[in-house]
Amino acid sequence: MTECECPNIYNKVDLPTEDISKKITEVKEFIINEFIHGGHLAALSVMAIALSAIFLFNMPIKFGLLITVYLLTLCVYSYDHYKEIKEDSAGNKDRAEHLKKYNKILPLLLISYGAFFLFVLFYFGTFGSMLVGLLLLFSGLLYTEKFKKITEKIAGFKNIYTSFSISSLVVLTAVYYSMSILTWSLILIFAILFLRLMINTSFCDIKDIESDKKNSLLTLPIVFGKKKFLRFLHIINFSFVIPLIFGIYIGALPVFSLFLLISSIYSFLYIYKTEKEKTDVKSISSTLVDGEFIIWPVLLFIGRIFIAAL
Repeated sequence: MTECECPNIYNKVDLPTEDISKKITEVKEFIINEFIHGGHLAALSVMAIALSAIFLFNMPIKFGLLITVYLLTLCVYSYDHYKEIKEDSAGNKDRAEHLKKYNKILPLLLISYGAFFLFVLFYFGTFGSMLVGLLLLFSGLLYTEKFKKITEKIAGFKNIYTSFSISSLVVLTAVYYSMSILTWSLILIFAILFLRLMINTSFCDIKDIESDKKNSLLTLPIVFGKKKFLRFLHIINFSFVIPLIFGIYIGALPVFSLFLLISSIYSFLYIYKTEKEKTDVKSISSTLVDGEFIIWPVLLFIGRIFIAAL
């Protein structure tokens, strides 16, 4: 075979680099959207609440509890998003569009989340924590099915119910560690969480004003109007300082919990930013607000080291 007859194996091979790059970008976008809109950010945030409660109770970390809380939240949020995917098309289009990509397998995912939650709860938990965990699961699912309609008659019921339910994770944490639930520590931590969650859940209703109006829900942003509502949030934001300082004063809360005051500054900044007309409320809600509690364990950890070093 002569040189000219040999196949030119050195010719440049044209690879579909643009297609590969596009696919990688699409996968990255899907993962990010799934983390935010699929309920994982919210579940991680609620798990951080349980971890913060562990720090405040000064108990060792039990990963069984953290996984249980994560899956519990994922079950409730995913079920709510699945049932309201049509309503979200008006008020939360980004989430609705993402969930529609795999809407057909959402029921299967829900069953998987639920099965894994029950396994972890029953394998790692105590009898008391099983009862509390199941109660929290059913209360979350029943809200979507039954209790949400009460917000058509009682203003802010949605926020009060959700804040109360998530704050009850303090009870689950205490029972998980076989602690008494009738202590100043638990009561004050519950009060602190309830006030912070009222800010969190109420603020997120701003982005859902259109869909909530369509469903005749009396959320606080609708009742007060945006300007008065944001002023109301400022009041709650600073009022949470009262149970925090009182808890430290009577010795029910550790001194390093003072570092949670930073979260008040954090909330003040995004509430203040929202007072400007051009602010993207949806982006703030799905990132800064939903992820607020993720910084709590970090603040408490740093606070513990700082106080110990004094």
